[in-house]
This record gives sequence, C-alpha cells and structure tokens, in this order.
Amino acid sequence: MQSLATVSVLISLAGWASAGEPTLSGARSRLLHGNYEEARGIYETLARVPQHRVAASIGLSRSLESRGEYDKALEVIESAVRASSDSADLHARQAELFYVRGRWDDASQAAENALAAVPAHFLARWIRGQVFRDKGDWKAADAELRWFVRTYTEHSGKDNEVKDPEELLLVGLAGAENARWHKMADQFRIVLNDIFGDAIRNDKEYWPAEYQAGLLLLEKYNHGQALESFDKALAINPYAAQALVGKGNAALQKYETREAELFALRAIKINPNLPEARRLLADVHLMAGDLKAAIAQLEVARKTNPRDENTLGRCAACLYLSRNHAAFDALVKEATQHNPKPGIFYHTLGEALEQRKYYEAAEGFYQKATELQPWLPWPQNSLGLLYMRLGREKEAREVLSKAILADEFNVRVSNSIRVLRHLEKYETTRTEHFEIRFDPQSDRRLVRYISPYLEEIYRQLTDRFHYQPPKPILIEVFNNHEMFSGRVVALPDLHTIGASSGRVVALVSPGGQGIPRPFNWARVLRHELVHVFNLEQTKFQVPHWFTEGLAVIQEGFPRLQQWNELLGQRVPAGEIMNLDTIDLGFIRPHSPLDWHMAYCQSQLYIEYIIKRFGSETIAAMLDGYSHGLSTTEIISSVCHVDKEEFERGYRDYLEDVSRSVHSSKWDQKTSTYRQLQREFESKPDDPDLAARMAEQYLIRRDKKEARRLAEAALAKNSTHPRACYVKARLLIDAGDDDQARALLESALNLQSPDPKVLLALGKMYYESRDFGKAANLYERAHHFQPHEAKWLSELLRVYAQAGNKEKQIDVLKKLVPTDADDLDMRKRLGRMLLEVQKYAEAERYAKEALEIDVRDVEARELLLKSLTAQKKSKEADRVRALLE
Repeated sequence: MQSLATVSVLISLAGWASAGEPTLSGARSRLLHGNYEEARGIYETLARVPQHRVAASIGLSRSLESRGEYDKALEVIESAVRASSDSADLHARQAELFYVRGRWDDASQAAENALAAVPAHFLARWIRGQVFRDKGDWKAADAELRWFVRTYTEHSGKDNEVKDPEELLLVGLAGAENARWHKMADQFRIVLNDIFGDAIRNDKEYWPAEYQAGLLLLEKYNHGQALESFDKALAINPYAAQALVGKGNAALQKYETREAELFALRAIKINPNLPEARRLLADVHLMAGDLKAAIAQLEVARKTNPRDENTLGRCAACLYLSRNHAAFDALVKEATQHNPKPGIFYHTLGEALEQRKYYEAAEGFYQKATELQPWLPWPQNSLGLLYMRLGREKEAREVLSKAILADEFNVRVSNSIRVLRHLEKYETTRTEHFEIRFDPQSDRRLVRYISPYLEEIYRQLTDRFHYQPPKPILIEVFNNHEMFSGRVVALPDLHTIGASSGRVVALVSPGGQGIPRPFNWARVLRHELVHVFNLEQTKFQVPHWFTEGLAVIQEGFPRLQQWNELLGQRVPAGEIMNLDTIDLGFIRPHSPLDWHMAYCQSQLYIEYIIKRFGSETIAAMLDGYSHGLSTTEIISSVCHVDKEEFERGYRDYLEDVSRSVHSSKWDQKTSTYRQLQREFESKPDDPDLAARMAEQYLIRRDKKEARRLAEAALAKNSTHPRACYVKARLLIDAGDDDQARALLESALNLQSPDPKVLLALGKMYYESRDFGKAANLYERAHHFQPHEAKWLSELLRVYAQAGNKEKQIDVLKKLVPTDADDLDMRKRLGRMLLEVQKYAEAERYAKEALEIDVRDVEARELLLKSLTAQKKSKEADRVRALLE
C-alpha cells in the first residue's frame, strides 16, 4: 500500500549569477543528484543574498530534510519567514515541514498564510488537503483533490498546460487519491503516463516523478514496472532514500526479507529519521516475530511524526501481539482522537496481524477499516485476499468483485479473480473429511486415487496430534502452475508445487502445465496436511520451525544429502541456529543454505524431542501453543527442563547426528580458491596444499601448472592420494590409461581411502569390465559415506553390468528413498521384485510409483500383477476402478 505521508516536493529554484559563481540552478541540480552536502553549501551562500533568500532557504531546508535533519530544516524556514513574511512559498514550505512532523494545526495555519497571498498555491493546497484527510474531514479533503483535477483540466483546456514538474507531481498525487476515493480506475493510467510522465519529460533530473510512479505501480503489485521506475530514480539520485525504501517494499511483497532489510538499512544510512525506512525495517522484524526490534524502529518513526496512521497501526499490532491490552486500547483511542475514522490505522493493523497469522483479528480490523472509510480500496482488497487464504471462496468472490471495480489495476486482486473463474470449471469430490476440487478433464483419475489416501493420512495425523479439524479440509488440485501460484500468493512466480494456508491445501497436478516432470504428490500431501492440522489446532500460533519439522518427518524420506553435508560443515564450526533464531532461517535467510539448514535443524529438533521426551510430547506441545504459551513456557511445563538445558541436549544430539553421517576420515577442507592460494603461498613446500592447488588448476584447465604442482607433491610423497588423482587425470587425458591405473592403485589405502581416488579407480575398473574390483571399491566408499547416493548409483551400474540381480535389488532398496520423485527407479525395482516372486515388496514399490504418476501404465500393471499374485483380488478390482 502506498504511504499517504506527504512527499517532499522539490520547488523549482531559478536565479541569475555570473559565470563561475554559485547559482540556484546549480544547487538544485546537485540536490536532485543526491549531492546533499554540496547543495547545502551553495544554498547557505545564496541565502545570504537578499534576492535569493527565499529560494535558497527552501533549497537549504530540503538539503537538510534529505539527511533527516527535520528540526534544522524547520529552523531555516522559520528564520526566512521572519525576514520575508509575505512569501507564499516560504509559508507553504513551512506547512509541509509541520505536516511531516505531525503538527497538523501549525501546518494548516501556515498553509492558510500561503493561500492568503496566493490562493492557487499548489503546495499549500496539497498540505491543507492532507491535513483535512488525516483529521477525517473527507468532504473538505475531497474538495482540495478536486481543485487539483479541475485546475489541471482548465489549464489544459486553455492550451496553458501545467509544465512545472513540482506542480505536476502534486497534480498526479491528487489525481491518484481522487481516483481511489471515487473508483475511477481509468485515471491511474493518466496519472502515470501523462502527469508523472510529463513531469520527468519536462525535467530529466526530477527523480521524484519516477519515484511516485514506482509507488503507484507497487500499490498495484506491478513489480516489474515499479522496480524499473525506482531504478530510474536511483540512476538520477543514488542517494534517494525513498526510492531505496520503494525497492525494499517490493522485495518484501515477494517475501525476500533479506533484500528488504538491506534496502532499509541503506536508506537509513542516508536519512536515519525517514519514517518509511523505519517502518520497512519494522515490517521485516515483525515478519520474523521480533517484536522488540520492530518496536524500536517504530519509535524512531513516531519521533519524526507521532500521528502517522501507517506507523501507529504497526505500533498497535506490536502491542496486540504482545498481549498488552491496556496499551493497545490506549493507542486505538489516541488514533481515534486524531481521526474519528482512522481507516488507514485499522488496515495497517490488520495487515501486520495477518502476516503473523492472526487471521480472525485481521479480518475484524479490515472490516472496521472498510466500515469507517468504504472509499479506500486497500482494506477491501486485503479482506478478499484473506478470505482466499482461508478457503472462504464465496465470500472472497463477493468482496473481490467489488474491489476490482475500484482497483482494476491491482495485480493480486485481478489474479485472484482469475483463479476463482478458473475454478468455476472444476468439479468437487467429497470424502468424509475432505473437499477436493479438480479439473475433470485432466485429473479425475488422480483425485479418485488420492481420495482414500487422504483419509488414511487424516487418521494417522489425528492419532498423532490428538486433534481433529472441525471442518472438512479443502484440497485444490490445479491443472497448471500459474493458477496454483495465483491461488497461493495471487502472483505468478511461486517457486513450489504445494502449499497450505492452514485451511486450504493447494497443489499442482503432477501432470500439470508448467511442471517439467511428475513429482511425488503423496509426499506433498503428507507435508501440507501436517500444516493444516498444526495451524488449526494451535489457532495458527505454532512456530514455523515446529510445524516444518513435523511436516518433513511425516514425508517419510531420509534427510537430503545436502542437509547431511551442511551438518558436517556447520555443526563442528558451531554455526547452528537455536530456538531464538531458527525461524529467521525460513523468513530471513542470508543464503539458500540457511533456508536448507533451517529445515534440517527443524526436523532434528522434532527427532530430539521424541527421542528424549517421548512421542506424546508433540501433542502436548501443540496443545500448549493452542493456549497461547511461548516455546520457553511449553518446554518448562511439558518437557520439565528449562530452555537452556533443552538447547544443550539438542546441541549434543546435533553433534551425534553429524558424526554419524560425516566420517572424519573423509573430511574435505572447503577453502575457497583464494584462501587456498594464500595458504599455499605461505607454505609452498606443503605437499597437501600443493596437491589441492594442483586440483584447482586441473578444474581451471591449466594442465601445465596442475602437473607441476602434482609432481612436486609426489616428489615428497610418491603415493599422495590427491596428487596421484590429479596426475592420473592428466595421464587419462593423454591416453595413458595403464599408467594412470597403476598410479591410482599405488595411492589406494582401503583403511583410509581418498574418495576421489576411489571414484576414479572404480570408473577405470568398470570401463575395463573388472566388475568385482569396481564393486569392492564402491562398497568400501558406501561404508564410509552411507548417506551419499552417488556410491549407490555407481554400485547399481556395476551390478547391472555384472548381471547380479540380487545385489541390484539390495542397492535399489537403499537408493530409491534418496529421491522421492524418481519414478523410473521405483518401476525398475518393482519389476525385479516381481521377477524374483517377492510380490509384497513389488506391490509396495508399484504403489510408490503411482504416488508419483497415477497415469503411468507400467506402474499400474506392476501393482495389479503383484496383487493378483498375492490373491488380493478385491484390492486389485479396487485399483482397476480407481485407475482405469
């Protein structure tokens, strides 16, 4: 939502001076390009010249304001007013600064002083209208907005167009506000293209026009064009703090919290008192649940302007979330005293609470905002989108149908309506506990098959969590990814295939448009249904880490190898998250690896809880969250230890897991190339460093240097594993396989083998059809790295070529769980088990294959054959009915 705080408008300054002397135009240019200190110096000089005093004082105040020095900016203007009390420009600028500080009565009086001298003063009119609006005098505010529209039209009709960029900017702001209030959506295009466009065409340095265009586009969730406008503003003025905040808000809309935080910090470095920047940083903290940090930012914003409803709404949300009811009520009273109908306050409050999953409270505040100010589009938009999130699609349709009439360019609103129209052609299947919507043309077979499967998961989760959702769960299966993304976030670029809002599970059909290959839909459903149960049971207050850990465990697959590698790297280094920081790994990760580590540690937290405190602890902790208890309180009351002891035990558990998946004999140093280079320069005679540098040169195709360093290492240790590996690779490239093989064999130490030597030598044995030796090497490697799938893949190739079916089956049983979406491996294992008459096991893997693609004919036939061989005729008939 666009902030309604006034935007500083750079007043045109003009003057004459001799060549080489400071000029008003030169100072203005420096100001517009972000050279604030230079501009300040020039304006200070010019302010001492009587004929330039007014314009220079205004420019000087803007230089100070750009750095957040609002008090000094006001002092400059007040001093100038005393010297030139008849200047309408000075009174208008004084009104603007009073308004920025929330001093509405002073702002109104200063505006009236300006209008007494110049009744058509644009800035004075704008500030007077803003004060009327913020005090709740909408009739008077509307009259001011219409004055701008009428004046602009009259000028155009008389072929005397408004050309001054500062005045055009105010016309555009007034036009956009007028369009919102009176539901004239077609006017937004005129504001963007004709008014803001003319402002920047008339003055190529005037970045505020690009900035305001970006804000208007961002309000409509048009991210691409909004970012383009912000970037254009920053190309003119790299120190435009407002434009940096605009980019930060764009990032936050897409949940890119780390980017949003960095933009906010950059803006604050330029203007430490900019309320928009402080609010953006507060939003980042609120999203992460850090109320203390959010409040600290909002207090800075309140010092600048204690009456801004955008700030007060966020402050109220912090008090609500802190359960400080007395302070919350007092703040609501304060906001109402400022404005009897504070719609922006209630909408901002609702948005912040919705972000923290306080959906019922958010709904009430959106409704309150709509009731108080029905002409505002934002509360209605948010309410309709909230109903979509909650699966209340009938209500969403009613609200959004009205919202789109007032705000037809809002991308999220229009996308949601597109989704609702798309769903009109879907059918609904009902089971005891589910409503499943699907495209009958493409997914009837899938839905028939998953319906009993969903009921089975439902029973499992009910038993596990001691809870049963009060209403049927809505499952929506989309036939294309774009509509799925629109359903979940109302934007087209959600990079996942399944999601849950707590009352709705949406997923893309495995055969849907935009899905490159089928995926394990059963795994997705198990994961997302855990969220439904957890969020409903706890009234949406379960911590992110807790429900994600439970959901990952419910998937039923081993940890990803990437997670094991992260454990091996981060646990020994002490780079792990705790209960206070783990949610930040999901919400504000510094890198994708932090996001993966958060998932991994969440799973391990749940494993630790079950192992140490018992499986029944999970249901008891969920019950604690449902009663509003904190994690610290729950650990004390349910686990009967304090938080410090709980965390200490968890760290010990992490270390045990890390040791079990990461053999110290196979530790590989992970220095960067530059780090390794510096180490080698300090120890050029170290054979280990020389061999590792040789490998780096090999990777970079510098064979000459790779050979030199490898041979230098071998001169000190003729069987150095990594040096032998590098030289063997060079020999293979030269066609000398025999010498390469001999060199690798000399480096092989089966008690402590080098993994790269094992892999290279195993490959040579395989290619020479010496399958027994290749298998021995890969089995040895698998012994050292049982969680590394690549050794199983190599063993499978070897046993397939050797024709050893029994060994292939053994390897496949270990390999298949490492990739939940591998359809071919499951079918291959099912075929082999059928051939050796292990029908029950064949049935299991055929079912797993169908959990990836119910349309696959071979998987269906494998299942039917295995059922028939076990004389399960009734189940075979049921499968035929479901799949044919």
